Amino acid sequence: MTAILWMLGGAVIGALVSLLLYVLGFGIEFLNGVCQIITCNWGVWEEAIPGMWEDGAFFNVLIFCTIAGAVIGLVYGLCKMKVASDEEAARKSAENSEAARQQRVKWAEEIKQKALTVSRTCDKNKSSDMPLVSTTYQASSQMEGIVSELTKVAELQGKVDSIADDLTKKGGD
Repeated sequence: MTAILWMLGGAVIGALVSLLLYVLGFGIEFLNGVCQIITCNWGVWEEAIPGMWEDGAFFNVLIFCTIAGAVIGLVYGLCKMKVASDEEAARKSAENSEAARQQRVKWAEEIKQKALTVSRTCDKNKSSDMPLVSTTYQASSQMEGIVSELTKVAELQGKVDSIADDLTKKGGD
């Protein structure tokens, strides 16, 4: 619709330009005739002004200027429509970009909240659970446990040796 309005406006401007050209042409021919009167060259005066209006010259110029103005107006209207369309697309893109940014911010906040929840749960579990293996070295209590186990093993080994000796003595007689 915008292109058609600009085309019609261009046609009107073209018609006005053709009228302006004829008024300008008439003024130039009139001044030319005045110069011919001053210089006493009377023969050209009678041919100049009627020549502008003969053989449909005025209507040819009027049609040409009107069509040219309409084409120029149409091209200008199409350019205006293209600019308006591009501005609308850029505005929509900016709105979509803003909406996408807000969605990303919302997702980031949700992820941050879930990470905080997981961190709190881990901290609570860490304080309530005791590790299966001690990460600190306790020399005295561990050494006592090792020595007592070795003592028990040595005692058992001694008993086994004495039983073996008894069996070899009985079996060897």
